[in-house]
Amino acid sequence: MSRAQAAAKKPLRSGWSQVAAEVVRHQDYGAGHRWLDLEVPRTFGRPVPGQFVQLLLRAPAPVLLPRPMSVAAVGERGNRRVLGFLYGPVGSGTRALAQHAEGDRLEVLGPLGQGYPLETPGTPVLVAGGRGVAPLLFAAEALGAAGRRCEFFFGARNKAALVGLEDAHRQLDRHGGRLHLATDDGSKGMRGTVVDLLERAAGRLPPPLVIHACGPHAMLEAVGLWAMRRGSPAFLAMESVMACGTGVCRGCPMPRSPEAKARYLETRGDAPSLLGNAEYAMCCTEGPVFSAGDLDWERVD
Repeated sequence: MSRAQAAAKKPLRSGWSQVAAEVVRHQDYGAGHRWLDLEVPRTFGRPVPGQFVQLLLRAPAPVLLPRPMSVAAVGERGNRRVLGFLYGPVGSGTRALAQHAEGDRLEVLGPLGQGYPLETPGTPVLVAGGRGVAPLLFAAEALGAAGRRCEFFFGARNKAALVGLEDAHRQLDRHGGRLHLATDDGSKGMRGTVVDLLERAAGRLPPPLVIHACGPHAMLEAVGLWAMRRGSPAFLAMESVMACGTGVCRGCPMPRSPEAKARYLETRGDAPSLLGNAEYAMCCTEGPVFSAGDLDWERVD
């Protein structure tokens, strides 16, 4: 059953909550990125790889709406839970977030959305572009805890843009995963795209391959189309502007493929829901992780 079929048949879970969080670590992470650790009560649901939260800055702040942020790590500290995030300060909201120091507080809503189906049988192949590495290292940790080894493909424009490369080496060594690198200019790993690297290495990996990917939409489209040509399942974490994160504001539509549209009509009719409608899936509720075949890539921005 595809992600769209499962979502259409099951009621939405509402396991999220909004809590106050405290900044307990906030530091540079290289290539203009920042790493943020937030401490929340243990009652806050434990996110799984691929899920996200909404971060709301307290007033006075330059932005009114919360910012969606993919969870990159989860740890426990007594009766508290620590959530880790990797982000780039590129807009007014994330630039304001970058000014927060240890001890500062903000609001967190989550965990939200659907994560990677890591339980899918096969060889887990994780494909990351740029800062898309963060949720996939979280996924590699979860697979390692379940006694499963992964193949980790990591690509970027150049060596400097391989964000968190040292952490990737350390974590994959710890969990028995294997790291494959590619850069557009050949400054680290194979010269070419991460999909070129995947194409070169795929024949040496034990079938069936199960792809889990995160990165720019152009890379995700290339990975998704590559996987569909091979008949390999692929699950892709999409990005979108999100005002609410719960499907209410309708601000993060993703165009359904004809097959996903037909399944939605069969199971839900033409009535809209928090998942979206027959034409569009909401990225925040049915995603952000979608099966590659559930999206119409001709219409994805």
